[in-house]
Amino acid sequence: MKKLYAIHLFIFLVNVNLLAKNSGETGANFIKIPVAPIPTGLSEAYTAMIGPDSILYNPGSLGLISYNTISFAHNSYLLSMNQEYLSSNLYTDYFNIGCFFSTISSGKIKAYDENDIDIGNTSSQHRYYGFSLSKGWPHFENDKGKMDTMLISNSWTKIPMVKEYRPKVYRFSLGFAMKFIDESLDTVKSKTSTYDLGAMLVLPNHWQLGLSMQNISGSQNFGYSDAKIPQTIRFGFAKDFHSDKELMVFIFSADMVKYSDYSSFVNLGTNVDILKMFQLRFGYRTKKDEGSKISAGLGMNFDKLSSKESFFKGMRLDYGFYDYGVLGITHKIGIQLIW
Repeated sequence: MKKLYAIHLFIFLVNVNLLAKNSGETGANFIKIPVAPIPTGLSEAYTAMIGPDSILYNPGSLGLISYNTISFAHNSYLLSMNQEYLSSNLYTDYFNIGCFFSTISSGKIKAYDENDIDIGNTSSQHRYYGFSLSKGWPHFENDKGKMDTMLISNSWTKIPMVKEYRPKVYRFSLGFAMKFIDESLDTVKSKTSTYDLGAMLVLPNHWQLGLSMQNISGSQNFGYSDAKIPQTIRFGFAKDFHSDKELMVFIFSADMVKYSDYSSFVNLGTNVDILKMFQLRFGYRTKKDEGSKISAGLGMNFDKLSSKESFFKGMRLDYGFYDYGVLGITHKIGIQLIW
């Protein structure tokens, strides 16, 4: 039986000690690793925000997007590991369809047998993917390809705003996400599935409230014991403030998060939009055991450089970083497209 010290170290850093409170209580803890740069810059205070990355935090938020989106991201993680991420949200007249795929790979790792003799290289692979269905109310048929003025709007300039008069009433949405987890550690593999439920309530004056329950079922088994997938409850709110002529827009968000293997903690985020072109993001988290409590990010919107005839109505580039203290800083870079 191989004794893979490097693999054990990898599991210790990623699946147990770094992101869980009590070692061995839950499995597949790599799904807690933030990968999308915008939520990363906000310390994942994203439950009440609306965007293609909402599928990672609250599938209910996706029901209020009235245009098509896609998001790519690359995460330069610890110990020379890399993580890739892709998500998309398609608007239809009946409901929104979302999907995502995320994978993290260790690359080559030195392996040793039980006598500490070098037996070559091994590797590990961790995949996390799924789809979502979401629906928002009230539904307006003319909203396709437009932005609802009731919502905290993203910094897109080529997506037209809804101009029809509507009473300042609520917006409400529900979402469901089915997710699959596939891991391999050397020759040992484990597969499981789980699901999320989410809801979003939008009140007048751009007050957004979000609630989600994630990883409601499922357990991981590598042949020796079962470990439940870490269940998560998130509650968040978001609010924006605009300067004169909207030269600057400030968005504040906050989440309260409870993992099944960790006590509750709070994430706080601030997004500063300048001229609907540049974004600065800052985040603070009260969760312990992860080094620095600060995160930050940058963004740039390129849709002003595109023509009205372009298929893609918007493109943006974003960067975010998370600091794990003595373990180092992780860097995320991503691209979003809308049409």
